[in-house]
Amino acid sequence: MHSDERRTTALVEAARAGDAHARDALVRAYLPLVHNIVGRALDGHADTDDIVQETMVRALDGLTGLRDPDRFRSWLVAIAMNGIRRRWRERQQAPVSGLDRATDLADPAAGDFTEVTILRLGLSGQRRDVARATRWLDEDDRELLALWWLEAAGELTRAELAEGLGGISPQHAAVRVQRMKERLETGRTVVRALDAVPICPDLAETVAAWDGRPSPLWRKRVARHVRTCTACTARVTGRSGLAPVEGLLVGLGLVPPLVTGLADGPTAAPVALDTVASDTAVPAPGTSAAQPPGTDGTAPAHGVPDGVTRWTPLRRAGVAGAAAVAVLGAVALLVPQQPHARMAPGSPVAAPPATPAPTTPPPSPTPTRAATPTPTTAPPTPRRTPRPTPAPTREERVTGLVNQLRAKAGCAPLRIDPRLTEAARGYARDMAARGYFGHASPEGEFADTRITAAGYAWSAWAENLDQGTADPASVVDDWTDGSMHEENMLDCRYRDTGVASAPGPGGTVWVQKLAAPAS
Repeated sequence: MHSDERRTTALVEAARAGDAHARDALVRAYLPLVHNIVGRALDGHADTDDIVQETMVRALDGLTGLRDPDRFRSWLVAIAMNGIRRRWRERQQAPVSGLDRATDLADPAAGDFTEVTILRLGLSGQRRDVARATRWLDEDDRELLALWWLEAAGELTRAELAEGLGGISPQHAAVRVQRMKERLETGRTVVRALDAVPICPDLAETVAAWDGRPSPLWRKRVARHVRTCTACTARVTGRSGLAPVEGLLVGLGLVPPLVTGLADGPTAAPVALDTVASDTAVPAPGTSAAQPPGTDGTAPAHGVPDGVTRWTPLRRAGVAGAAAVAVLGAVALLVPQQPHARMAPGSPVAAPPATPAPTTPPPSPTPTRAATPTPTTAPPTPRRTPRPTPAPTREERVTGLVNQLRAKAGCAPLRIDPRLTEAARGYARDMAARGYFGHASPEGEFADTRITAAGYAWSAWAENLDQGTADPASVVDDWTDGSMHEENMLDCRYRDTGVASAPGPGGTVWVQKLAAPAS
């Protein structure tokens, strides 16, 4: 996750002032979010594209009535959810039969949204199982699922989720989410039990009359069998058990919508709308809200062990700046910690004391026999034993590995900031102690609140999470996923970091904070 509120506010204000480029930038930036909400709520229904288009049109037409530009995203989510509810009410009030029933089916060209999610995001393993488990939810859960999925992926806040559900309180939203998650967990066990090869003979007998369509009734029947069957329980949980759903969805990307008209000519083929394909300039987080959109040469970037996340700017003009920052960082590394002592011109040079020359000839030696001098041995100069350099901690090793990646990308190394480290440590311990995993705490607070509370004044921030591995190299490898986690690590804007880990019931919890100072 990272901050993009300033960019959105600047775009909204410019769009309200009549800037056509800003309006286009808002559509490109938020079309994927609306597409994912509507698509998942309707599961790829043929009306999905119509509702998405209607939502964007209503939002753009109503910009002048939006009092607080900072609330654009939550306002847009509410418009999308109202469109979904209208569609449900129309279907319930005007049931159809015969051939007209075909209009109530999922779009055959797009496929159901679950399959589209799996294919376009390349989901596998337990993430794929979670996506398939959504088919086993009650229809009433789909509205909530559409919002909670994006909250778990870091795209929505709990406050935005609650507003999208009709303005209910965050506490009420938490209760509804918990109930839906319980049914989703049951759906995961059903998916894994039915996928087992060979299938349990008793389970095969249980589902002999099943028509193959997921439903709440068959979810309960299969789940009841799994609870009473030792073999099925072992197959479902596996050796390492099921990972928390939030951990699987953290950073999971938005499903890019298929749109037409991006290519020239009347026969433009549908393409997946990806942020790197956009030529619309978007102000970067941390820039002044008064900066006209499009003046910094930025474009939305492709974002997600986890998919396309929030659409963030990829600074074209910042390449030279990133190179300059990298050079300055390298120079800083070459400066010695303690300057060498220098002599001022004309300063006397201290020399070892010499034996003074005799002024009178020495007396003649007496003919007495001199005693043989006893050789003396000078005491050995004690050697100063160098203090051993302490081995880097696991957290420091994570930062070192990340800095190696940043050097290859032309970014300056991250500096370990004790305030960010403290914020990361506190959040890792809280997740481990209270048994949750996600960018939002149970109170709905995100990383910006935690970083600010630690005393760090930021202009941009990001947060990466991981769970289940204790090896720093494996953690960094999980984050080097070609998407949002990797984008966060290799974003040259961020200069400071703090990494912490804490043992938890689901394995070691890792938190990485990245931030750019306010000044």
